[in-house]
Amino acid sequence: MSQGISSALPSLSLDDESIDPDQLIMEAAVAREKRSVSPDNISMQSTDTCCIDEEPTEKGRLSVKVVPAQVFRSISYTGSTMTAYEMRRVPRGMAIIIDIEIYENDIQERRLGSHVDVENLSQLLKDLSFDVYVHKNLTQATFYKVISEFCKNKMHKEGDMAIVAILSHGKDGIVYAADGLSIDMEYIYEYFNNRNCPALQGKPKFFIVQACRGDRPDQGVEFSLETEVSKGSVSKKRRAAGLDRIPDLPDSTDVSRARPTWEDMIIAYSTIPGYASLRDHERGTWFIQSLVEVFMNHAHNTELVDLLRMTSERLSKFTNEQGEKQTCNVEMRHLYKRIYFNPGLDGRKPPPSSLPSPNPTAQ
Repeated sequence: MSQGISSALPSLSLDDESIDPDQLIMEAAVAREKRSVSPDNISMQSTDTCCIDEEPTEKGRLSVKVVPAQVFRSISYTGSTMTAYEMRRVPRGMAIIIDIEIYENDIQERRLGSHVDVENLSQLLKDLSFDVYVHKNLTQATFYKVISEFCKNKMHKEGDMAIVAILSHGKDGIVYAADGLSIDMEYIYEYFNNRNCPALQGKPKFFIVQACRGDRPDQGVEFSLETEVSKGSVSKKRRAAGLDRIPDLPDSTDVSRARPTWEDMIIAYSTIPGYASLRDHERGTWFIQSLVEVFMNHAHNTELVDLLRMTSERLSKFTNEQGEKQTCNVEMRHLYKRIYFNPGLDGRKPPPSSLPSPNPTAQ
């Protein structure tokens, strides 16, 4: 062996262990993989599964504390061609929550437990750096007025995103105001298209709709004869639970059918068309609890679409005494980029590494 090569090798003593060459190659590959992990790759890894609780339970009011991000994320892990929406301003934007819990003259069942959803969702959005506005028990006229004023608010120019959350009774495509009159969700989305809301052009609009979209319960899929037999003995009466639906009524003439062009929209429905959405009278809804828990634990390194996938996974683990399940639904309308919330980061400030070092001679 030449002197040049031998000088580059360590001298081995009798105490040194001999290591298999294949093991060295494997360890080197692992080291390279660790060094190559980018912030956006972290999002991909964290979305393999929802690592909160294996068996979720109805918890009611949560101690909402969003995990802060360490870096701003600007591109997708799938490639630089899919960029992310700008999300650096503080506040990130404005968010509105419209909660219809009580109906006039008891025209519909009170949505007991909805106040828990409002508290949890409001705290989550505040921790994500949004200015949050809550409106409760609006009549149809006031509902439209509040939405109109929100979409025309000039402060949207100063934000990077807008969020609209609606919690109400409903059926597919419609929610109901406190006076029992229908609100067509397509008409709500129309308020935020590029023509009616120019201040949000090119910015993401995130809609959260907690309402039934039909009457059908999801009894799940039975896998054994034992569970099939026991299902027949379960009472159909729900314990302290309700549905966010109302009995079928004739279509109202106030329903708008306009479908204008829109973009940069993503809509998260608590259930799929035709099915009911479950709500506990004391602890709120499965969907909002799942969404809040997932977002506060994973929004620091995961983009919005993946967060909603994780919400869907977590929601699928809920079940009640009747064996009922629930499936959420996500709809995108010309959503061109990824959405990272970057919680806890202020894009107006330079990163710590770029801050000037203190002058030791300054007094």
